[in-house]
Amino acid sequence: MNVSGSTIFLRLAGLMQSWGTSSQFQIRRTDGYPSKSGVLGLLLCAMGVSRADSSRELEALRPLAMGVRVDRAGNSDWDYQTAGAKIGIRSADGKIKVTDSTGEFETLLSRRQYLYDASFLVALQGPLEVIQACADALEDPVWPVFLGRKSCIPSEPVLAGTGDFHDIHQALSSIPWQGRPGEIGRSGEGPEVTLKAYIEHTDPSTPPPRDARIVHDVPRTFGFHSHDARSVISDTVTVSVRMPPRRVGPGSRTRRPDYASGQWREARLSRLEADDYLCVFCKSEAREVHHVTYENVGEETNTDLRSLCRICHDACTMLEYGRDLRLRRVDPSAPEQRGEILEQITKILSERRMGRRRELLETSRLIRSDLSDVAPVG
Repeated sequence: MNVSGSTIFLRLAGLMQSWGTSSQFQIRRTDGYPSKSGVLGLLLCAMGVSRADSSRELEALRPLAMGVRVDRAGNSDWDYQTAGAKIGIRSADGKIKVTDSTGEFETLLSRRQYLYDASFLVALQGPLEVIQACADALEDPVWPVFLGRKSCIPSEPVLAGTGDFHDIHQALSSIPWQGRPGEIGRSGEGPEVTLKAYIEHTDPSTPPPRDARIVHDVPRTFGFHSHDARSVISDTVTVSVRMPPRRVGPGSRTRRPDYASGQWREARLSRLEADDYLCVFCKSEAREVHHVTYENVGEETNTDLRSLCRICHDACTMLEYGRDLRLRRVDPSAPEQRGEILEQITKILSERRMGRRRELLETSRLIRSDLSDVAPVG
């Protein structure tokens, strides 16, 4: 991958994440945003570098300046875990630990904290060749990458792009914030939103602010736990809001058109009048209006709609069932779709004729049954 500058962006989003910087042993906490050791470990996994052989690559990655933007803070909760039951846990001298009272293998109990449903944008700045190597690794990772622990799998591609920016703050401000359908506008956001950011202080000529947080998360080596400290500044960034794509398909939770709204009634009437109330497929009387795209739901124009009779509309709708068409739908005015629409109309008419025939036969059977129950006169 050819990068466009000395900054790489990582999208760290998933059902679960855990970024510990201070806890060990039985109680394993997580910070509220990704740690530098966790991010560098993720990059080394993508490069296929083991813990024992990471010294050279780690020396190149340690100086990278890092910033984190909190796009969705998520929630935290604890998981109770056990390890070593029936297989044993080895002590520092290599012996398997046993419980004195029972003589059975000792079980290690631990409580581990996770972030749920969080999303972060991480920016790393450094020499172009290092950024290039990181982008290449994330584009085609050698080993699977995780969000702090192996049980925490990313829900979307980690590589979110590259660019050339003056500093981390400018980089984090350049990527629009994209909320989920329903998040944007529900909380009163306008065209911009202000988000929390945690930016590493890297200017050696000035001391860090007094309220900067000292975090021991710059790994010296991954062979054993040994970290240097860095100063992290709590800041905010104001970014533009990008509307999420309106994906409509089977199982989609994206809103459908509001057929009771005044906007839809006006759009429907405009399309029917433009087509002289004639079906665009068979030229019979049109009573329905069909979407050929859901890209402009709530702001439909005539190009998004087609006038159809009831049978042609039913045929187009039935063709869409079971197909993951997303935004683009069946277009009855497209010549390449005419054949399958005709085939579907034939099926509908055949089924309706069969249904009508069954109704007539059932009515005839009931009449004969009623007549047979009537006693003869005389």
